[in-house]
Amino acid sequence: MLLVLLVMVLAAGVALATGGRFGNLAGNTLTGVHWLAAAAIGQLLGSLLGGTAYPVGLIGSAVCIAVFLRLNLRHPGVGLLALGFFCNAVVVALNGAMPVSLRALERAGVGNAAITDARHELAGTATRLPWLGDVVPVALPGLGQAISPGDVLIAAGAGLLLYAAMGGSSRVPATTAPTWSTLEPCAGTPALLHLSPNTNRELSSEPPRPPRPAEGAGPAEGAGPGRDAGPGGDAAPGGDAVRGDAGRG
Repeated sequence: MLLVLLVMVLAAGVALATGGRFGNLAGNTLTGVHWLAAAAIGQLLGSLLGGTAYPVGLIGSAVCIAVFLRLNLRHPGVGLLALGFFCNAVVVALNGAMPVSLRALERAGVGNAAITDARHELAGTATRLPWLGDVVPVALPGLGQAISPGDVLIAAGAGLLLYAAMGGSSRVPATTAPTWSTLEPCAGTPALLHLSPNTNRELSSEPPRPPRPAEGAGPAEGAGPGRDAGPGGDAAPGGDAVRGDAGRG
């Protein structure tokens, strides 16, 4: 189906963008892949032989796919695949073919297309569960078609399965934060941003405090320009002392 291929291409691109690799597919843990091969062969033979071989091949293919899905339910997306295949199998089993909505074909731009495939038929008043048929228009230029809700689930499950198998994550890989040595200030940048890392650390550090004066080393409280400290730390009038000494001499 075209939608499945488009979704898988998109899923692969997203997986690559989020760190996934195609090489991771080699280490997948899917089991029972031969059941998928058997399902494909059954559908191919039924389509080529036609008649009664078509519904027989379809039933056999559905059984093989169911076994494969049961073996791999723990993988992401397999549950959606199983639900989509189940919806398609139910509507085909009830109607003998996949009913196609004419209105959906018109909205997809292919309303005049003739249905010649034995696996499809136009939906009518006697169609059972018509809402499970091809009622979803896909209006692609030159590739318009109608698909079923089961096809949408299958496409979503296949894309999720491929995305998880490639190792995609929910985060886009990013480079590490730049260092000071790799930064280049541009014109007009404030001068503070042009400082080196050492200067920046010096500016951000606490400024040093002034040292405390030693006890008894500073001038006594109340000493002024015209007063000197005496031997005992008492201030004496300097001018009187000089005059007194001079008079006695």
